[in-house]
Amino acid sequence: EMDSDDEQRGPVDVTFRDLTPENEPELRRLNSVVFPIRYSDKFYRECATAGRVTQLAYIGDELVGAIACRLELTPLKSGARLYLMTVGVYAPHRNGAIGTRLLRHALNEGSTDTFIEDAYLHVHTPNTEAIAFYKRFGFVEDGVVQNYYKRLDPPDAAVLKLNLREWKREPLEKVRYDASPGGRGANGSEPGE
Repeated sequence: EMDSDDEQRGPVDVTFRDLTPENEPELRRLNSVVFPIRYSDKFYRECATAGRVTQLAYIGDELVGAIACRLELTPLKSGARLYLMTVGVYAPHRNGAIGTRLLRHALNEGSTDTFIEDAYLHVHTPNTEAIAFYKRFGFVEDGVVQNYYKRLDPPDAAVLKLNLREWKREPLEKVRYDASPGGRGANGSEPGE
């Protein structure tokens, strides 16, 4: 599921941090405010296990958005898929391209792992704004799952997917990676830079 981020204001400076036990309560709070779904403890364990594809975005010390992902083996276990579970930004920060950069980060990160074949996600079918957002990144529709959502009407979800082996890494403007323990390197750069 995705929460809108329309870039009208232009990018604001943000710091990306990995999900840790210390900031997990902030991600839980964000998700409870932004999404109509209550996520389980398993959801947060999977986010943490996915590593650097899951990121929290901060302005100063304030969490303003996050992308939560998990990795899944393909049916033949010959590769993995990057499942984008949520991309959410608090309402007052939605015009600063934060969601765009969170998504681009996850796709950049996932594309560096040759074992990961593609990225996919579910979007509530009436959320045409979210579907259009993902299509701007090259996602294509891959069917509809009937009765996917238990508490939404209609309950159906569009499946969108992107071949990560064809993804062209794109730099992120005005993003600093946290250099604290468990964060990035001393210079705050992305891995491989």
